[in-house]
Amino acid sequence: MNLTKVFIVGGYGTVGSQIAKILHDRHPTLELLLGGRSAGKPLPFASTRLKPFLLDISKSDPLAHAPDDLTLIISAVNDPDDTLLLAAVRRQIPLIDVTRWTERFSRSIERLKNENLGSPVTLASGWMGGTVALLASIHTATLQDVQIHLHALYSMQDKAGPDSTDYMDRMTIPFTVTTPTGVKEVTPMSDPVAVTFPNGFHTKCYRLDTPDHMTLVKAQNVTTADFRIAFDHKLSTFALVSLVKSRIWNLLGKRTRQKILYNPGAGSPHHVVIQINGRNLHGVKVKRQVEITDPKGQTHLTALGAAIFAQSILRQSENATVVPGILFPEDFGHFEMTADDILQFYRSEGVQIVIHDETKKE
Repeated sequence: MNLTKVFIVGGYGTVGSQIAKILHDRHPTLELLLGGRSAGKPLPFASTRLKPFLLDISKSDPLAHAPDDLTLIISAVNDPDDTLLLAAVRRQIPLIDVTRWTERFSRSIERLKNENLGSPVTLASGWMGGTVALLASIHTATLQDVQIHLHALYSMQDKAGPDSTDYMDRMTIPFTVTTPTGVKEVTPMSDPVAVTFPNGFHTKCYRLDTPDHMTLVKAQNVTTADFRIAFDHKLSTFALVSLVKSRIWNLLGKRTRQKILYNPGAGSPHHVVIQINGRNLHGVKVKRQVEITDPKGQTHLTALGAAIFAQSILRQSENATVVPGILFPEDFGHFEMTADDILQFYRSEGVQIVIHDETKKE
């Protein structure tokens, strides 16, 4: 049997190893190459379909010695100079990336405009591998004048990869969000909104810069999108907000800031609340709340985000229906997935998704 080769760069890491396990268990025809810089590192789990592959992403062409029959590359590690991104694009190998924060996300898109795209590049760097934006999109697809508010509860006991600190360590850099009256500049850890999460924890959430608020408003029916976060320890949230507002955060060295942000635990459920306001086809105001809980935590939910897009690319490769171009999580129509397909995928992996439609109550 000929195996389909998928290369997971960062495949030994907290997220990459979970992507490998999910794809391994769901697809018996896959051979998974795990890319890492260190030789002799033990594989995250035993399988004859799991292979190590030495790779240094700092090289100008990280894929110089990679097999030439790769069907898909998944990047679960920071690619600061886009070397992996460009190497994949120039070989016309489909790529999924879950690591870019907004600034690098935008820079990569600009850089890709100068490339001849012959394969899909899926930039799934929104919260939890694009899972939150994907689920927000499927619940707003039939609405108009949509406002989307995303809220995440960051557990202090949850696992996290070291690259996650780079993703969050931009607390003093203003960013822009789209509102019904236009684009405005906001600052991180500002404009608190009180939210009750699925586990009953009630707290104030604060603005954070993620690609979600940039990509969600690309849909013509969405007028605003924003993202807020809180820790599951109110004193920690208060301390971080105080450090940022007082500008003491600016005075701290990067190592100190990373130490504050990166204290991973053994694992804890991850909770997200998506609040949606809009109008249906009859002009009636619609108010929905989508509650997401992954009992296996944020890294597992990120891995599922990569895996669901990987499945679609693999299926399209088999059917020779792969379409080149830059794709975002919200482009689920391009991935040939229905809303039911998406919900069934996450629920089959243990993710709890509850939808409250307040419109009916009103």
